[in-house]
Amino acid sequence: MVRNQFRGKRGRKRKNDMKEFANRKQYEEFGEAHPVEENSNMKCRRIEDAEERDDGHNLSDDEISSSNEPEDTDAISMLLSTFKTNSNTAIDSDDEDSDEGDSNNTDEEDSENSNESEYEEVLDIDKDSTSSDSDNISANTNSDYEEDTSNENSNVERVSKDICNKTEGQKANDEDLEDDADETLEKEDPFSKHFELSLDAESAEMVQKSEFWTSSFEEWPILKRIKFDLPQVKANQPKPLLLVYDEGDSILPNIGSIPKPPSSKNYNLADCHILQPLRNNVSILNEETCSTGFTERQKEIFAILSNYSDFYYPEATHEKYEEIRTVYAVHVINHVLKTRKKVLRHNSKLQKSKAKKNKKERDLCYRDQGYTRPKVLILLPFKHSAYRVVEIMSALLHGKNFDVLRQSRFHEEYGPEENQEPMKKLNRGEDFHEIFTGNSNEEFKLGIKVTKQTLKLYTGFFESDIIIASPLGLRCLMGTTDLESDEIDFLTSIEVLIIDQADVLLMQNWEHILILMEFMNKPPHNIHKLDTDLSRIRMWTLDGYAAMYRQTVLFASTHIDHNRAVINKCKTFTGRVQVLNAVKAGTVQEIVAEAELILTRVVGMRDPDARFKYFVNEVLPQYKGNRRIGVMVYIPDYCDYVRLVKHLKDDGGTSFTSINEYLSGETAKLAKRRSDFFDGKKQFMLYTERFHFYRRYRIKGVRHVIFYELPTYPHFFSEVCNLMVTGNQNRRTQKRHIGNSTATVLYQQSDITKLIGILGSHRAGAIIKAQKKVHVCVLGS
Repeated sequence: MVRNQFRGKRGRKRKNDMKEFANRKQYEEFGEAHPVEENSNMKCRRIEDAEERDDGHNLSDDEISSSNEPEDTDAISMLLSTFKTNSNTAIDSDDEDSDEGDSNNTDEEDSENSNESEYEEVLDIDKDSTSSDSDNISANTNSDYEEDTSNENSNVERVSKDICNKTEGQKANDEDLEDDADETLEKEDPFSKHFELSLDAESAEMVQKSEFWTSSFEEWPILKRIKFDLPQVKANQPKPLLLVYDEGDSILPNIGSIPKPPSSKNYNLADCHILQPLRNNVSILNEETCSTGFTERQKEIFAILSNYSDFYYPEATHEKYEEIRTVYAVHVINHVLKTRKKVLRHNSKLQKSKAKKNKKERDLCYRDQGYTRPKVLILLPFKHSAYRVVEIMSALLHGKNFDVLRQSRFHEEYGPEENQEPMKKLNRGEDFHEIFTGNSNEEFKLGIKVTKQTLKLYTGFFESDIIIASPLGLRCLMGTTDLESDEIDFLTSIEVLIIDQADVLLMQNWEHILILMEFMNKPPHNIHKLDTDLSRIRMWTLDGYAAMYRQTVLFASTHIDHNRAVINKCKTFTGRVQVLNAVKAGTVQEIVAEAELILTRVVGMRDPDARFKYFVNEVLPQYKGNRRIGVMVYIPDYCDYVRLVKHLKDDGGTSFTSINEYLSGETAKLAKRRSDFFDGKKQFMLYTERFHFYRRYRIKGVRHVIFYELPTYPHFFSEVCNLMVTGNQNRRTQKRHIGNSTATVLYQQSDITKLIGILGSHRAGAIIKAQKKVHVCVLGS
């Protein structure tokens, strides 16, 4: 009976009408054709859904065969291939992807391919609907039916447009889901944990107070004994997401955390949250020393750096310069690229939200920036040091289309000279050659901007991501220490501060460092002049807590109290890490000259006036009255040197000469003064530490050494004492020499750091705890 009602011309017409009505209803409700109808309408894609296929209507073989036309299939295939070509071209034309490159491009291609398949299905629907409608129109001449079929065609076109719109919306939703997935992974990254944490006023006040900080020690395989300082401040109370919330069962963690030592087995740079381009180039850069990426020392240092804790490493000797520079260059570039990636993603989301009608989505706000663009400041002593750091950065970013802008100018101004003669290795240690090789200019400043495929050098400071400079170079730029000047506002948003070769910077002028630290992370003087979107500035920056988010990293070749004072003054809420290893054998064992070492403890020597009075009234008369010649007074501080020179000149009865760092260019004067001292014409020589650091001359004729203050470098003690060897003495003045050679040291309890470097931890501790004020021992035996 059912078959009979569809027989004849009218029956077929009625059947077609019912089919079109069912298809239109299917499109409107589900946005796609029924699975059985797809098989009958020559679909390019077959939807495999067993349940829907079982529920479909049974069609006759004649009806199925009548709908399968090979000509239509060929035309559809040609049309679809055209759309595929255009879609792929659109993907390749995207120039501003995220910073991870290959991985993100793969995800985007997958999403585009899925959208292409959906778009192909829509085209099939349009094609089949059009062909079926044309057959119906040709088979019927009734005007009313033509009007109905035209309306049905318009409805089908409308449905197809709706499906296309849904496809575009689905593509946008897929991109949003990918961004959400990336953000979920980034939440485990210490970078996101550190800079997305919001400190409240109470927590910030607790972080700044020392009584809330506790210390602990751990032993790591390479760095050995490490001290961890953490603020005992709990994280903000999270808002309950569920109705059932037991506040008593939740234990909030501290805002600071102790970094974990890296695993020696199965170490993977990807687990360290290092971006893909850097991971590949790190292995190439360290190929000569370590084929697996980081060396063991670099692994432990990077574990600390990536935690964004303040870090003090006083064992960065000249043998480790390249190793240290590589690991903090990776950290700096990784930090800049992650910041750029986050800002670009947020820019894209903000542009999409502006086109939406929902007011809540239009008012979307991301706070991911500071007052100014510079995020990293690297302080170095010489141009050669900056040259090596930039070369390492360019090697880390090296890629197929990567380029370094203004590289030739940089090599000309910072690189070694082409005809530079190698330094004569005459009585100078390896540290001297490593420090002063290349361009030793102390005044420089360089802005660097990092983009996806370029490293732009010599950019303006307010347009730069990284600033590499010497303290002297920035001080010359700043001029006076006027806090009202807006020329130094580029220091307002520094997030990572690297002070490399801090011991060398101390030899230059440590006051420059202290002034720069005072100006750093202060609010801008004129915020209206800054090209900054105020709605994008982080709240903790606006609240004045930027200094508690800044990571300060300090590398030095020896323990120095000035360096520890700077790092202890920093109050990053993630904590502070210091490497404090004991010294088994000090540099006193390197002394070969036979002499007596006299250690005299004097209370109150931290006061320059007290030290000066004791030296003039107690020490100096002992050498004057005994007619001792060849007395060298080693003076670390230039102010003390000037004071002693003035005193001896006013005294008039003391035969002395002097050598300081400002005579380095006056060769004739230096030769004359050295000759007078060697010949015994001058009894005393005042000798500054900075001159010894820069020149390392072998002063002849030294028979007695008085250390007005202990040297900054422990090996300077042995180098100066070894000037008393027999081969450096003048035979003509041998008869005038009375007694044995001596080395006199004035110390107090606060000099424990320097004593440890010279005598070793055990001996220095015993001397400080002893009741005796004078200790005498024999050197060179």
